[in-house]
Amino acid sequence: MIEYFTALVISYTVQDHEIDTTVWFESEKHCASAMNSGSADGIYNHLYDLYGNDIMMTCEASDKVSKYIRPRLRPEKEGTDG
Repeated sequence: MIEYFTALVISYTVQDHEIDTTVWFESEKHCASAMNSGSADGIYNHLYDLYGNDIMMTCEASDKVSKYIRPRLRPEKEGTDG
């Protein structure tokens, strides 16, 4: 299994300029946890109040590998042949 650096992206528009604000995480799981826990709700709600409903928050995985997760070998049972 491979994990990728993942950005929590808040996209919104200010006077016809599209803005993307990002916070980077080591994995998509960490990003989803931050988003689902409400960690970014304060800034999201503030931007929503200022700039209307043209706002979106999402987790976007990059193409940069953060780590490889390799399965561990099972220990061999004693007293078995092969």
